[in-house]
Amino acid sequence: MSEEEKGLLDKKEAVGTVENVQSIFFSYNENLNSVKLYFSKFGNLATGEDDNIKESFESFFEEVVEDLESNKKTVLNPETDTEEEVIDDEYIKKALSLFRKRPNISPRNYEILSRSSFLMLNNYFEYLLTDLLSYFYNKYQNSLDEKEFRLTLKELNEFETIEEATKNLILKEVESIIVEKTFNELLIHFEKQLSISLENDLINWNKIIEIRERRHLIVHNSSIVNKKYITRTGNPYDFKIGEPIHVQKDYFENSCNELKIAGQLLLFNCWGKWDKDNIDNAIYQIMLQTFEDLKFKNNDAVRRMCEYSNQIIAKNENQEDYLFRIKVNHAIALKKSKSNKDLAKVLKTMKVGTATPIFKIAFKILNDDHKDLSGLFKKAVVMEELNREFYLEWPIFDFVRINETELHKELLQTFN
Repeated sequence: MSEEEKGLLDKKEAVGTVENVQSIFFSYNENLNSVKLYFSKFGNLATGEDDNIKESFESFFEEVVEDLESNKKTVLNPETDTEEEVIDDEYIKKALSLFRKRPNISPRNYEILSRSSFLMLNNYFEYLLTDLLSYFYNKYQNSLDEKEFRLTLKELNEFETIEEATKNLILKEVESIIVEKTFNELLIHFEKQLSISLENDLINWNKIIEIRERRHLIVHNSSIVNKKYITRTGNPYDFKIGEPIHVQKDYFENSCNELKIAGQLLLFNCWGKWDKDNIDNAIYQIMLQTFEDLKFKNNDAVRRMCEYSNQIIAKNENQEDYLFRIKVNHAIALKKSKSNKDLAKVLKTMKVGTATPIFKIAFKILNDDHKDLSGLFKKAVVMEELNREFYLEWPIFDFVRINETELHKELLQTFN
């Protein structure tokens, strides 16, 4: 990996300390969510401060102009024998002096914040790859049995146990992979050496590459587009060489979503390969993630995650339950996206004959069949599957709350 990736090695102390893929998953989600929250919370403040700076400069300019206007004098031009308005030289000098002392602050708070947030997103994705490599080689140390390492006697004497020395050698191997391989080579390493699918049908790696190349421009080329960016990305935004590059709100949010889904799908593949005894929790997290994305109207992420889950075969009742709920979330996302053909295909695979009331309610709403919902609601409440809070929170009930005002009022009465 190129020089700019060497910042990853700041994580040296953390390498080898992760407990399992689940802990990496939680850490990655927490990191991305914290950056998104930071950007959202302080973005408006930065924009407001930039607006204040602009208003301050405009106000200053208007005051100077008004002062000049108020000091105009009418004099007779002897050459033309006409009256003209002039400003005394002293006032002009005074105005020039004021302009030299004007506020010398450019409204770049938002730009600085958006770029720093964008860089953090990139760093956290790179840290994820480092954590996964570290976990794999620490868990499957025999994969490095044929690897030759250079270790001096002095270095060996620094360790108290063989285990410490082994972990240090693994750390060096991970560092070597991260620093020496390009991003594409690193992905190939995951696919070929670790047997981890890159989910090319679900992850848009071209977008990930563009995100990384834009990061390189910000860090190494003063945010100016160069030929390397054009060549490596295919220039999807039609930039010109020499043009400044920015991180607008929509671009930042799209980048965050793309890095999140890419990282999560890689994580779930690693989870399934390396922590097979914890698969129930992996499927449970897919269910929770699709639900969260539904609440935030990130329907494309729901669609991709649910399509990924289609390859999972349930091994017990818990997994069957989670996968069915994921399928319901998939159908909700398709309905909200008005993808009616795909929705019909998903609905055909849903069998609710022996399902509990809550799933029958979901199936009826997804089919635009609102008859007898009140009766099913009462049964769901009795079985403690449904309460007022859940009704107001679950996105599937948006179709009732928004379009069926009277039915909405009737259903609310169920909880009284």
